[in-house]
Amino acid sequence: MKTRRLRLMTVVLCALAVGGTPLLAQSSVEDPIARSLFEPELIMRHRRAINLGDDQRDVISRLIKELQGQMVALQWDLKEQTEDLTTELNRARVDLDRAQDRMGKVLQTERRIKEAHLTLLVRIKNVLRPEQQESLKKLRAEPPSGSPES
Repeated sequence: MKTRRLRLMTVVLCALAVGGTPLLAQSSVEDPIARSLFEPELIMRHRRAINLGDDQRDVISRLIKELQGQMVALQWDLKEQTEDLTTELNRARVDLDRAQDRMGKVLQTERRIKEAHLTLLVRIKNVLRPEQQESLKKLRAEPPSGSPES
């Protein structure tokens, strides 16, 4: 039963890893973290409405590029660790300690990925002036342009 649960968890983790699901990718107004931070796509979509300066745009672009560099290495690590865990789970007799150790490595790498995303979003927020943040909060609540509701 524990092996089945561990396999299910591995499948879910693999799906998340392959999908590259970033922290806050599907922002929701119900999510208190998402309400506090701003995805780069939201900022760029409304850059004119919030009067985003060229210097701010350049800083945000640099921060995103730095994160992308980190993500490549972390995602390779995660893929390798997930494969190691899967290999262990596919054995006829699974060594529980080894499986848990490998699962721990997967979770540790996922944590590093999420921490890197959070760091990015906090740094981006700190680039924005308070009035820009307020404008983005209002704009985020509006339906996207081009939708039937607009």
